[in-house]
Amino acid sequence: MTSPSIQRLLAWYLRVSAADSFDAATRQPQRTQTAKLLDILRRNADTEYGRRHGFASVRSVRDFQHNVPPTEYDALEPLIERVRNGEPGVLTSQRPTMFATSSGTTGRAKYIPVTPAYLREYSHAVHVHTYRLFTDFPDLLQGQALVPSSSDLEGHTSAGIPYGAISGYLTRTQPGLIKRFYVLPYALSNVKDVDAKYYLTLRAAIDADVRLIVMPNPSSLTLLADKLQTFADELISDMRRGNLNEKFASHAAAARLELPMRPNPGRAADLAQVLSRTGRLLPRDVWPNLRVISCWKGGTMPLYLRRLPELYGDCPVRDLGYMASEGRGGTPLVNSGAAGVLSITSHFFEFVPEDQIDRPAPDYLTCDQLQANQQYYVYFTTSGGLYRYHINDVVRVVDFYRDTPVIQFVRKGQGISSITGEKLTESQVTAALLAALEQEAVAVEHFTACVSLGDVPAYALYVEGAQTESLEKLRRFGRNIDRALCANNAEYEAKRLSQRLGPPVVRRVAPGTYQRLRQQRVAAGAPEAQVKIPQLSPNLRFGDAVEVLDEIQTEGVCA
Repeated sequence: MTSPSIQRLLAWYLRVSAADSFDAATRQPQRTQTAKLLDILRRNADTEYGRRHGFASVRSVRDFQHNVPPTEYDALEPLIERVRNGEPGVLTSQRPTMFATSSGTTGRAKYIPVTPAYLREYSHAVHVHTYRLFTDFPDLLQGQALVPSSSDLEGHTSAGIPYGAISGYLTRTQPGLIKRFYVLPYALSNVKDVDAKYYLTLRAAIDADVRLIVMPNPSSLTLLADKLQTFADELISDMRRGNLNEKFASHAAAARLELPMRPNPGRAADLAQVLSRTGRLLPRDVWPNLRVISCWKGGTMPLYLRRLPELYGDCPVRDLGYMASEGRGGTPLVNSGAAGVLSITSHFFEFVPEDQIDRPAPDYLTCDQLQANQQYYVYFTTSGGLYRYHINDVVRVVDFYRDTPVIQFVRKGQGISSITGEKLTESQVTAALLAALEQEAVAVEHFTACVSLGDVPAYALYVEGAQTESLEKLRRFGRNIDRALCANNAEYEAKRLSQRLGPPVVRRVAPGTYQRLRQQRVAAGAPEAQVKIPQLSPNLRFGDAVEVLDEIQTEGVCA
């Protein structure tokens, strides 16, 4: 429990360090953005990249767009490789403190330079988000926060610069005043085995007064609840005796993880009674004082969000904000929706209308030129050495806060499948999935659609969690998704009506399939919190890695 004086001090620090300046800036977004851009360019004018593109001569956004070309990671990679090898002054005047690794949904790892200035930009948006949580839920600091992180020390470059997850760096280096508020120690980020990490997370938090949970991916929240059920007996027994389960003690030792172990027989008895009475142990039973959850709510997340009320109770869920290793894009200020105010005090942003992205010379718009209910590709310029960086994300402007756009992540730009010209997007697949589940409930825990090649190609719908559903019910499920896709995508409907696309096939996969996929990604170096389950995969060999129990053919043409 945090004393009232510490609560007031922390809230004051977040307000004066970030929240007040951000709030004032939202009244003059373009002035703020221009100042941010010119500051970044001034500080990096004498770098190799800055000299090549005339940073010193830039006096306006127009100058910047004239001098500096849009770029992607592949084009920057040779320069970043030189920075990784320790060469100074290539992209930024500051040497990087670390590299944030990001592989996105697919592909090889990217190394994003993280300089001290970039850390300030990134942390600024985090502080705004945290301050608004504290003001809206004033008793949060009377308990603790459950905030897992991934390791920022996954390895070192040839020059000795560490790389890993930026969340781990922020956790490891945060002041002691803030660390006392967190229930999970940094060393837990070094545990790579998924089962062990979730058991140890629960063991650390099960007898804590958790008021706030911050997990980027809501699939991690559902997995945490599932592991609570799996390990319920062990956790209750271990809490009663004040020890660690021997199955996972070696993982804790290897990670140099020390958890405060004290016997709590009273709390163990209470939870054992709940388990005996109801037959299950849920997060809402373990953390009855939980006030708010912060996680992603946009994109493909609704499949997992729909389970949270059952698992965590009647608890508000606030979007964590549009964010990536490359930068912080949006800061949610309210619980409703999945959008956040553009982080105009953190980085400089440009936007290309979605329908112009393939043009040779699209319009590059600033935040004051955006329109509500329109979708755009977003470009970042940061103090980490990314200039006019195409992150390949599509965002939607849903509203304005004062004069500043409120944006919501829609999908990755690469999240399109078009084997016969149907141009199917992941957001359309997610919408069809939710429509089908609304029409008839099916116990879907994880879902991925991808093309199945054949004489007539069709979409295979991989489903985990429907073990008790009848084949006929899964057949109706496939037809309902097909119907919803036809309703939402005219090209898909045309290809189905012309029989260039066959009807979907539902493939029920073995229990634990998606956890194994998650473990494989983590073992390959992906931060566990960043592992996203694709609901539309461009990988035509996705099915090679899964065990299919049943294959159910659907029928008809958009029936």
